[in-house]
Amino acid sequence: MLAMNVFCGPFFDCAGNKKRDLCALVVMLFCMLLGPVSSVNAQELTVNEQYDAAFLEMYEDVGNLDKTFRFAELAIAVGDLEGAVAALERMLIIEPDLPQVRMQLGTLYFQLGSYAMALTYLNAVVTHEEVPDDVKQSAQDLITQIDALTSPHRFNGTVVAGVRYQSNANGGPMTQNIRLFGGSAVLDEQYTRQADWDVSLAGQFNYVYDFETEPSTTLETGVSAYSSWQDTQSQVDTTLFEFQVGPRVIFTPKPGTALDLRPYAVLNDMALGGKDSFEGIGAGLDLAFRTSMSSSWNVGTRYVDRDYSQTEEIGLKGPRTRIFGGRTFGISDMTIGTINLSAFNEDTDEKSSAYWEYGAQAVVQHILGKLLTFSPSPWMLSMTAGFYDKSYNEANPSVDASVVRNDQTLRTSASLVIPLTVNLNLMTTAGYTDVDSNLPNYANENWFSSVSVLGQF
Repeated sequence: MLAMNVFCGPFFDCAGNKKRDLCALVVMLFCMLLGPVSSVNAQELTVNEQYDAAFLEMYEDVGNLDKTFRFAELAIAVGDLEGAVAALERMLIIEPDLPQVRMQLGTLYFQLGSYAMALTYLNAVVTHEEVPDDVKQSAQDLITQIDALTSPHRFNGTVVAGVRYQSNANGGPMTQNIRLFGGSAVLDEQYTRQADWDVSLAGQFNYVYDFETEPSTTLETGVSAYSSWQDTQSQVDTTLFEFQVGPRVIFTPKPGTALDLRPYAVLNDMALGGKDSFEGIGAGLDLAFRTSMSSSWNVGTRYVDRDYSQTEEIGLKGPRTRIFGGRTFGISDMTIGTINLSAFNEDTDEKSSAYWEYGAQAVVQHILGKLLTFSPSPWMLSMTAGFYDKSYNEANPSVDASVVRNDQTLRTSASLVIPLTVNLNLMTTAGYTDVDSNLPNYANENWFSSVSVLGQF
């Protein structure tokens, strides 16, 4: 009873049968936040010993609600949710009018994925006249989550708004000395690298219909949009829209593994500098095989045929094909690594603009923990490094008819995600891109940093 008295204080009489359940809710929710103890240390041994002792005390005096509650509290602390459920259900047999215990049972069954049982207890809480409004609201929130999880119709989305600084926003060359029709030329300084600020807004919105079959089959529809507006380099203002639709089938050959197959059709449209640039139509196929919670293989391909609107871009018409594969694996309990390989072909009508690009990328994600008390979940640090080799099909006579362009690009970045609320995150990113080209017209580098707010629903 010591823990109950500490939390209840002077507001509740914890010795009363009908008020003890409200105290129990506060204590039990606190214990849930602590989570199960997973590392082997002296504190864990102490909690386990208390858990064993509490079980014996409860077993010897099954009618004592205080002892039953104490066992349930410790069962949650050591991760024995089933044991806590059994203990709390015995409390209801002894004293049925304990709505706060029903709230705890609804929460525990929700965590265990037994949604039907959870709804039974949560609905009883919502309809009980003596339950405080905040507790009723918590129960209703869980009911809403269960309805969303069990409905065949699911909606979710992500919205990101940010501001970014770039040292080379227009992707201009580092020097004014360039090649032009095979000879040397001096480029006007305004067309070399230019620093700039921009603001951006992006959104990803998905609808999923679950056919509720085995293997799991869904129909997924996604709409994504992105717009960025530069402060001075308005010629590179970008607006991109994409629509995807297709089925997803998930096979589970054995527990802990999953084979995810997703074919889809795609439509996209892009505007650059306030003018329509291209429209594309195509299809793709993603295949993922998860071998554990932190380990998976991913392969896929995507084909999109683009049609350009502007006269100066007509030669860029043609299909784009991308092939990729990757491996995600656990480095430690708090760190996950990913290696990606890709091949991209841009097959344009103008052969001097057609190319193959091969790339390799490494990503490391590390969970830092809750570095500030207001964060509802751990901070996440991500670091990315990639190298890409791009070889063009033919030389561009307007640049140098004797040199076929070849670019080697290094891209690096680091991002920190700071959870502000359950559905709102602050993300900061810094990075560097270096393009080493055999033609000075295309050699450039860019330092960038950004701050964004990311919301999910």
